[in-house]
Amino acid sequence: MRIFYRLSFFFLLCTTAQLGAQDIHFSQYNMSPLTLNPAHAGAFFGTARIGGIYRDQWLFLPKDFSTRSFFIDAPVVKGFRKKRNDWVGAGFMFYGDRAGTSRLGSSMQGAINGSYHFALSKKGNQHITLGLSMGSSKYSVKADSLRFEEDILNNSGQLLSSDRQRFGLGSTNPNDPYYQSPLASRSFSVGLMYRGTNKENDLLELGFSAAHVNSPEYGFSLGSRDTTATGKKANKVKRPARLVLHGLYTKHLTDKISISPSLLVQSTTSSTEIVPEVMGGYQWNKDIRFNAGVGYRVGDAAILLAGVDHKDLRVGLSWDMRLGELSSDRGIKGGFELAANYIIKIYKKPNVPPSLLCPRL
Repeated sequence: MRIFYRLSFFFLLCTTAQLGAQDIHFSQYNMSPLTLNPAHAGAFFGTARIGGIYRDQWLFLPKDFSTRSFFIDAPVVKGFRKKRNDWVGAGFMFYGDRAGTSRLGSSMQGAINGSYHFALSKKGNQHITLGLSMGSSKYSVKADSLRFEEDILNNSGQLLSSDRQRFGLGSTNPNDPYYQSPLASRSFSVGLMYRGTNKENDLLELGFSAAHVNSPEYGFSLGSRDTTATGKKANKVKRPARLVLHGLYTKHLTDKISISPSLLVQSTTSSTEIVPEVMGGYQWNKDIRFNAGVGYRVGDAAILLAGVDHKDLRVGLSWDMRLGELSSDRGIKGGFELAANYIIKIYKKPNVPPSLLCPRL
């Protein structure tokens, strides 16, 4: 029996490790700029920007497989080079996810972002940005939703007190042999980005970021049993670094029509994700713009994208159509996303070309 519980917990921890290795990912990655690169903090024209995104990995499954993210950022102060259009940006991001019956996932993840935007020309139409981020995360599991061998034998449908102890519930003493609690970890990320426009108001953006560069440990604390007899830390996993390359090019074909191809490549030690997308935009009138496009997560899913801009509000929808092994299973064919960004403008317009800081797709 003791071996059974150890194996159960080991499986849970391995699942957590896989979630951590996979990290968060969105099909509308340009709608979640701070998860893409900390250098995006404050990279827009306005006073402040708020946004959020919700993703349901398998919309029609009876259990929750979802990710939520919320951010706020702003250009906060001018840079130290007075003759150049430099500025400092700052932002905060919060996100969490849930998976399955046990609601395994990150119960709390937040990050503080800072960036410095270096102007490459006096016109202010080209910038190199350095970004830094510090975050904290903690994983959780709803253990009373798990079912163990004794539950099956007794047909009780409830987690027994002995199971609670073996799983670490109800024990607050770190010296207790059954003590376990979620372990909080701190993570550091860095990013570099180039953004530039030409006289036709076309935009080019290229960026690189590295998340979890300090390889933080996460998992569950075992109190007095954190270190095993061999000196290894028990039930903890090092989170691998996540390397991200991203690019965006917006070309205005006419006064009303634009096209915006983009690319995301992110990789950890165990997986690589490649997502090319292309969006088209049509300026319906002075205040309203419609956007639509397609994408492809290589080896996994085709992506349909749609959205609308109304002045400084942008709303986007996407649908993933799975192409892999799960594509034939009813209810697991797609993932749904809803995203929105809003730019608040209070102060007088600075002498910065708005096309550089807030491009329209």
